[in-house]
Amino acid sequence: MNKYLLGLFGLLFSSSVFAVGNSQGGKIVHIASVNDAILFNIAGNSESNRPACATTGRFSVHKDSVHASLVLTAFAADKTLANVRGLGTCHLWGNSEDLRWIEICPLSGCP
Repeated sequence: MNKYLLGLFGLLFSSSVFAVGNSQGGKIVHIASVNDAILFNIAGNSESNRPACATTGRFSVHKDSVHASLVLTAFAADKTLANVRGLGTCHLWGNSEDLRWIEICPLSGCP
């Protein structure tokens, strides 16, 4: 029984590690505010490992998060994104991946 539980735990843990979303490039083309969450879509990007819960393809960030101002600035300034990563969860909004990291390209462009 213990081996079964240990194997099940290992499977669940490894699945969540691989479900952490990654987005490379693109621009924020749509933004919305719902309750305490800011939801946004990126277009012109390449994505990998998005979790099954992120059925809309959006990312979400709490309005009071340090990431919120970066998301709003990138959208308002029409900035190109370098790398965006999620947590692999959809806790803020059930169909949008929670944001872990956002990188905006400098004025000189993305490397």
